[in-house]
Amino acid sequence: MNKIAVIGKVFVDIKGTSFAPLHKDAKNVGDITFSNGGTGRNVAQNLAVLGNEVRFISTVTNDQIGVGVLDELKSYGANVDHVEMLEDHGMGMWLAVMDNEGDLQTSISKQPDAKLLEEAILRQSIYALDGVDAVAIDLDLSVTVLERLIHLCRKMELPLFGVCGHLSVIERNRHLLQGFTGFICSREEAEILSDLSIVTVEDAIHVANELAKKGAPFTVVTMSELGAVYVDRRTATSGHVGTKKVKVVDSTGAGDSFFSAVLSELTQEKSAEEALKLGMKVAAEVIASTENGLVPEMLDTLQ
Repeated sequence: MNKIAVIGKVFVDIKGTSFAPLHKDAKNVGDITFSNGGTGRNVAQNLAVLGNEVRFISTVTNDQIGVGVLDELKSYGANVDHVEMLEDHGMGMWLAVMDNEGDLQTSISKQPDAKLLEEAILRQSIYALDGVDAVAIDLDLSVTVLERLIHLCRKMELPLFGVCGHLSVIERNRHLLQGFTGFICSREEAEILSDLSIVTVEDAIHVANELAKKGAPFTVVTMSELGAVYVDRRTATSGHVGTKKVKVVDSTGAGDSFFSAVLSELTQEKSAEEALKLGMKVAAEVIASTENGLVPEMLDTLQ
């Protein structure tokens, strides 16, 4: 069993899904649900469900909602001993508006207390990274924290993989990607980071290669219905993995699920192509459900 440390934020997601096409100047009738989310938390859930030994490093608010977040993660098998409980602002809230096709149209994000979260991450990482096989981090953290964690992982010789919960920090500090073993982003994020356009699979491989030259040697770019591409400059290989079309119920968490499955396979020394294939399968399962991530009931369909 792989031991993977996951570092990132916790959010409580409030999703409103319209029954009909959205109209900004009218009341939209639909359904509203509450669920636990956040890129870091989602990745921890996915990796645990996939059978990895997960140590989650984060904060939650010391109330019934925060306790519920931890209880849910523990039910999936994740270790939450390194999650600190704060009296206030220990986690964020995300209000999402989805159209009748299940696609995200707009959102409002309330962030957790950045200073307290990052202090907790730095405290806990000293102990939580000991003995793990790899580290996954949500890149929506401060430059100081990312630099400290890059340094720590280098010192401990740990593979470090980054996923974009939000692009703003990395967009302004692209050099940080040089400290990562692997980096996974969407087509839109890759276009922003590379200042290049992606239309075809060949475009995506070119962009992934340009990003890998200046950043993480293993770089993956996802392209929704076109699948995903990878470039691994350590082995001078690249490739494309397609995906099957599925009916979108809710696209939230699909990218986190893809990232988790790819990382899970890579830490088991599977090939990049095998890793991307599982990533596509897992993402498809999540997209076709109302879940933010992989749940045990989905595992049978992945075989």
